[in-house]
Amino acid sequence: MQRQHRSSRHFAYVTAEIGLTTAIPTYSGGLGVLAGDHIKACADLGVPLVGVTLFYKQGYGMQSVDTYGEQHLDFPLCDPQDVLENTGALVELQFEGETVRIQTWRRWVVGRHGHRVPVFFLDTDVDGNSPVWRPVSNLLYGGDNLNRLRQEAILGFGGYAVVKAMGYGDHLCAHLNEGHTAFFAAAFCKDLGSVAAVRQRVHFTTHTPVPAGYDKFEQKDVQRIVGAQLSEELAALGGADSLNMAHLAAALSASVNGVSHINARVAQSLFDGVQIEAVTNGVHFDTWVSPEMGALYDEYLRGWRDDPTLLVGIGGVDSTDFDVARSRAKHELLEYANGMTQLGFDEDVLTLGFARRVAPYKRALLIFSDLDRLLDLGRGRLQILFAGKAHQNDAEGRKLVRELVALSHKLRGDLRVGFLTNYNMWLGHKLTSGVDIWLNNPVRPLEACGTSGMKAVLNGVPNLSVLDGWWAEACTDGVNGWAVGAGSEERDDERDAEFLYTTLETRVLPVFYGDRKAWRALQMAAVATAPQFSAQRMVREYTARYYDWVPGPAAVPKLAERSGLAVGGA
Repeated sequence: MQRQHRSSRHFAYVTAEIGLTTAIPTYSGGLGVLAGDHIKACADLGVPLVGVTLFYKQGYGMQSVDTYGEQHLDFPLCDPQDVLENTGALVELQFEGETVRIQTWRRWVVGRHGHRVPVFFLDTDVDGNSPVWRPVSNLLYGGDNLNRLRQEAILGFGGYAVVKAMGYGDHLCAHLNEGHTAFFAAAFCKDLGSVAAVRQRVHFTTHTPVPAGYDKFEQKDVQRIVGAQLSEELAALGGADSLNMAHLAAALSASVNGVSHINARVAQSLFDGVQIEAVTNGVHFDTWVSPEMGALYDEYLRGWRDDPTLLVGIGGVDSTDFDVARSRAKHELLEYANGMTQLGFDEDVLTLGFARRVAPYKRALLIFSDLDRLLDLGRGRLQILFAGKAHQNDAEGRKLVRELVALSHKLRGDLRVGFLTNYNMWLGHKLTSGVDIWLNNPVRPLEACGTSGMKAVLNGVPNLSVLDGWWAEACTDGVNGWAVGAGSEERDDERDAEFLYTTLETRVLPVFYGDRKAWRALQMAAVATAPQFSAQRMVREYTARYYDWVPGPAAVPKLAERSGLAVGGA
């Protein structure tokens, strides 16, 4: 549906979590980090955006692992005054028959050309709120299903009220990042008067490839807690007996996209009568490039930060300088890994990295399916670094952590396997820039996108991955990395493990140890793959297709002057 273009339009990017920096504990994994990269790219390009999220002062938990492999999570308080600016804005809404007060904090994201994007963090830990509502926003994905409903009510209805209170109500549009945010679109209805009018202003991005991943709430609970904020007729758009938040978001949006071509195809079957398009995710290069590789690109490929396509010229970089930059990044990672594990990781040994949210479908243990085979091909020639955090209520995830730690003990002396605790943005940056190969072997087609692999190629790290998510679009097997399997969507762990072992034994290890020139060519081809997976490309695609506003270098300073994003001052 074609929307009327308005130069004064602002876009509210609404997300349940966001990863801007390790100092702000409001993310758990890829969804939140993607949101942070999206906002940073909008700041670089001058897009008139405002971010809306919750402030989780206890975050997702600080992880430690004992000698038995048992994960422990601590939840230290992060005082918002230490990391955010108090806007002074306090909105009040009626929920569950009581007045709930919402404090608003702000963080400015400053782009490469000075354009500033505000991100508003909503906080219910305010004097005067009841013991039910005061702690609602303290823990990311914390509490029971009713607490999740309350969080999403604050994010949606509270977020809309805050954005208006901060002066962004005129010609406001919304980009909903996952179904958690559907109530923001519902809040439009009171002002615009109809679903049709709301749909002219809303776009929805879905990431989840399985029905079980969508938040669902009993309609009776929704009416009791949300009350007059949401009419029964509007709630019914998300289902009869239970409200599916993703379906409500889609019903209130003019357009919907998945985050890779496979993800969009899979999501299509989950939304009746809704066309799901594909906008493949991207990563923010300034955030994820290592200092060593960034300096190399600055020297040889000047202007690449504003024009990532210049990275395709990586072949013109001096080969010795390239090798030095890569080795320095690896040295930095392994120094940290040895300090944390005392396992003696060796810079001359091929190092695989595997780091992501701990969940069974990601198959962290696949490479250990046949220990004898793994040791035969990898003893003294292979070492592996793992990182990942399981949700405190995820028994299966915690079990996987225990098994990985047990394997690191069992294989000591034969194969170095290290588990690095407290996976966060900082550690993710170290891993994706410092390993030799990025490993990813989810059950296809359950990987929404897999942005960590994009960060790896930016840093000259080839992927060894299942053809799912972004890698199905990026992989040229044997040129910029390797495919695990042939793209089958029938789960067969034994088959995929065999592919993995054979590829390592016959195609990876011989090149790494036997042909320095060919190995460098793989690394450089990985870098040349990166530009099509930049957050800059992603945001340009969103703006052209859904925001009806096209950014360009000449538009940046002009928009920075007229966008009004400095409302309330810094």
